[in-house]
Amino acid sequence: MAEKYYLTGATGQIGKVVLQELVKAGVQITVYTRSPDKVPKANNITIVEGDFKDLTPFENSIAGHTRLFLLIADRDNLTNIKIAMGTRAYAAGVKQIVDLSAKRLPYRSYNGLHIHELAEDALYAIKDRGYHVALRPTNFMSNMNFFDIVKKQDRIVDTADPDEKQEWISTTDIGLAGARILLQPVEKHKDATYELVGAIATPAERAAILSKVTGRQITYTQLPVQELYDYYINGGFTPDLSYYLATYQVVDPVSRGLPLLLGRAPESVEVWSFTYFNFTKTTLIEMGL
Repeated sequence: MAEKYYLTGATGQIGKVVLQELVKAGVQITVYTRSPDKVPKANNITIVEGDFKDLTPFENSIAGHTRLFLLIADRDNLTNIKIAMGTRAYAAGVKQIVDLSAKRLPYRSYNGLHIHELAEDALYAIKDRGYHVALRPTNFMSNMNFFDIVKKQDRIVDTADPDEKQEWISTTDIGLAGARILLQPVEKHKDATYELVGAIATPAERAAILSKVTGRQITYTQLPVQELYDYYINGGFTPDLSYYLATYQVVDPVSRGLPLLLGRAPESVEVWSFTYFNFTKTTLIEMGL
């Protein structure tokens, strides 16, 4: 039987990469989305319109698929949604779920990340299931710069020391890793978990890179933790996520196995920044960058 692929979250930064790779591979893909107009048109894409509040469209369309890419943006109901979708998918014959989780830290270190741990463990505990592969990315490179501050003040901000090392991962690399796993035999990865740390860079290095990208002199300002926490809160972030974003200081090495997952070296902060700039050039010009 030919493989059939089911994707959630296919219109976001990570899911778009997964979808593009599967389209190029010529496999049959079903995209579950609440925004069908955001899904590119291709002969091998079927669209199912639905959301995570009512999973009836998912339940009625998952049969016949062998792989599921599971990316859920609903943090408040993450575990319940993943259990419901995972249970139904495995019961319908899905052989492998590639689950977008988050980097594993000491138990309950950050509640903003702990919800991903709970959801991942709940999926893994489903009885009579197929394989479960968990992707555990660290901080997304796409979250590293606040363009409104860059535009108005020619600076980036954080709470870290200027020369303090920080972990990053390209959203392109996350999506590519997920797609390649989906396209490979399920027996290759079985119930694997993959920590995804793609690059290490300091705030000072990030400012220098952004200066190259924009052609302007961008500096780094170290903020008191309260000030950055309030910045996130005022921007609509939840307290647990604001605390994580303002205080995270764990640093592990670049994941040695990433080239095996990607088929190439992981993207550096500089490579990603120039690539991202090309994708968003119009937006940056509109912002005066």
